[in-house]
Amino acid sequence: MDIIVGDRYSTTTEMKALPIIRQVCRARPVGFYHMPKYRAGMWDGYISLMRGLREFPTGLLSVVIKELEESGWKVNVVDNTIVLPSKKISDDSLHEIILRDYQLEAAEIMVNSRRGVAGMATNSGKTEVIAAILWSLNLPKTIIIVHRKELMYQTARRLEKRLGCKVGIYGDGVKSKRTITVAMIQTLAKDKKFDYTGNQVVIVDECHHLSSNQMMDIIFNIPGSYRYGFSGTPLKYELLPDMKLAAATSDVLYTITNDFLVKGGYSAVPKVHIHVVESYDVADWEMDYQSAYDKLIVNDLMRNKLIAKLAKESKGLVLILVNRIDHGTILTDLLPNSVFVSGNDEAVYRNSVLDKMRTGNPGIFIATPIYDEGIDVPAVDTIILAAGGKSHVKLLQRIGRGLRKKEDKDNILTVHDFLDDTNMYLLEHSQERVDTYASEKFETIIVK
Repeated sequence: MDIIVGDRYSTTTEMKALPIIRQVCRARPVGFYHMPKYRAGMWDGYISLMRGLREFPTGLLSVVIKELEESGWKVNVVDNTIVLPSKKISDDSLHEIILRDYQLEAAEIMVNSRRGVAGMATNSGKTEVIAAILWSLNLPKTIIIVHRKELMYQTARRLEKRLGCKVGIYGDGVKSKRTITVAMIQTLAKDKKFDYTGNQVVIVDECHHLSSNQMMDIIFNIPGSYRYGFSGTPLKYELLPDMKLAAATSDVLYTITNDFLVKGGYSAVPKVHIHVVESYDVADWEMDYQSAYDKLIVNDLMRNKLIAKLAKESKGLVLILVNRIDHGTILTDLLPNSVFVSGNDEAVYRNSVLDKMRTGNPGIFIATPIYDEGIDVPAVDTIILAAGGKSHVKLLQRIGRGLRKKEDKDNILTVHDFLDDTNMYLLEHSQERVDTYASEKFETIIVK
């Protein structure tokens, strides 16, 4: 049987093989059994990633072939996608930088594979790897998709610096398209007239967001036989989101961990202090999660005073991360000399705060999730994780704000987190964060 490969979707000539392919290209979301249609018997819980009856995402090609061959089919792959001419990357291929050995290796693997995901922890230099890929492919027509305006500007500036060419920006009211364009997913979703004709390379930065329906629709609307995802935490370890990521790009081909970067001297050494917060109120312990979060995380005076105390005692630049604006406001009242920034602030103010942080001068900064990921703030000395939560992805992205190597300093990142022994849900989430620290081999101290 033949499988005809396209840049986004592939198909087969053998109708009898379709049941196997359909089985491979579907999965159930977490919690499907709670959904009304499933409980009413109107839906089996599966979401299919196929298009029509015969087309499946090319990113799942290796999985489909493996399953077909294990079922006794002899598969012949007919690849109709375009192969771009490439040149060999050397450590001095980019402007004003010498590429590290692992960056060279990552770029070469991605170029040769033509599609896939690079799991590259903060400070590994993923933008430099992206630049090296585009340099190797002779600067083809490329769209790089991001989800935040700060990340859009930052990526465009760095690519211009590394490649020595102008890079387009598409988002935040700016619509400047060039051969290489960095675009916000929100702007692409609104602008149905964006012309993707002739596009050859698709890159999704912070690709762990790719499983959203909006992003999936846009990605599969963009042509290009070279399709890449980059993230420090690409996998969510949930079947459907991870399958969607693979469908849009392909498998995870290269991984650089925090442990590798710390041991290699590329990243700051994280030291995590986990402060125990206790309560003896039985009603609090059994409270539902949303009520507990509001009372025992956002509005807990004792916990917030501890956060303020830790911030005041810390030296250098301190970044406190919260989930909600009201939490940030409460902490700002406890820390009158601090600076608070959220998504409600104008871009000019947000950028001025970033510039102030980049000076490395001492100060206390409080931020909502707009600073969770992707923002280059190399001077952070202390991170206080005031937000709680259990997400492995969010936790590592938040800590990543301070992992960049600190010149002329002790190269230590102090992290303060909390073991919220006040509610059964909050305690479970705290324990999951502790497990993440252990899996990342971060030095961890429990503080009573």
